[in-house]
Amino acid sequence: MKNQEMAYNRIWYCILTVFFVCVTILLVSGCSKKEDDYTGYYVYCLDTNETKVIGEKYIPKGKNGKEIVKELLRRMENEPEDISFKKAIPDNVKLDDFTLSSQGDLCLYWTSSYGNYTGVSEILHRAAIVKTLCQVPDVENVQFYVSGQPLTDSNMEPVGFMTADTFIDTTGEIAYKQNTTLKIYFANKEGTALRGVPVKITYDATISIEQLALEQLIKGPEKNNSLKNEELIKTIPNGTKINTITVKDNTCYLDLSSDFMEKRSGISDEVAIYSVVNTLVELPNINRVQFSIDGEQVLLYDDVINFGEPFESNLDVIER
Repeated sequence: MKNQEMAYNRIWYCILTVFFVCVTILLVSGCSKKEDDYTGYYVYCLDTNETKVIGEKYIPKGKNGKEIVKELLRRMENEPEDISFKKAIPDNVKLDDFTLSSQGDLCLYWTSSYGNYTGVSEILHRAAIVKTLCQVPDVENVQFYVSGQPLTDSNMEPVGFMTADTFIDTTGEIAYKQNTTLKIYFANKEGTALRGVPVKITYDATISIEQLALEQLIKGPEKNNSLKNEELIKTIPNGTKINTITVKDNTCYLDLSSDFMEKRSGISDEVAIYSVVNTLVELPNINRVQFSIDGEQVLLYDDVINFGEPFESNLDVIER
């Protein structure tokens, strides 16, 4: 009798254990499903290091598009709930006004203070603002104005209207996708002169426009599908690397690996040097180029050309 009672107890213990396990699984699944099914608003902000955009849940109280836009803008001016995050609209950036058309065009008019932010930081702040506001049903796209003028990109082209899809999300980081056309100078088929050709590229703000231009030049025309039928020759020696490239006071300071000094066969000294210089000086923020090799100043190129002073654009070496 005692053994039979113990057996019944074990059975009930097993039944109760299974029951509680099942209930726990259902509760956890229910919570996960509820979390995944969230369809409300997010107010986007930046992480501490300003490397990515993060969203915090938010329920607007506004009743129409303009009210919700105004409310979200005000919320982005306030500190995020998580004190480790940074707000999308910093204290030193002021919004003058905004308009929302019946077609869903939202225009934000910033004071000159918006110019305090440039490069990747500006892109991320803008991404957070645009992604937040594009959740409003009445908003189709967003355009930025600074001091009454349309915001321009690093190539001095108007950014224009943006949507949440303008900002691509890769591995948790936000990058602003831009399309531009750069004028790149390759050698003619004889290697005696330069030809400037338009090259279309898609890029984001994590790489400077001057580095992108030089990377296109280093790759050469044969690696660009749109130039395969052109009679052009690569000017930069294989293996050449960009160590650093910076722009200050309209001068581009370019440090290349020593491979650059191994001149390509059939390319003149002037063509090799000015393919770099003319390509970079085409950019609106560059007037001169100062070379260095592996961090050191080299006085002569090919033991002939003065290589220690900044170079300006040379039109004489361009094919007529």
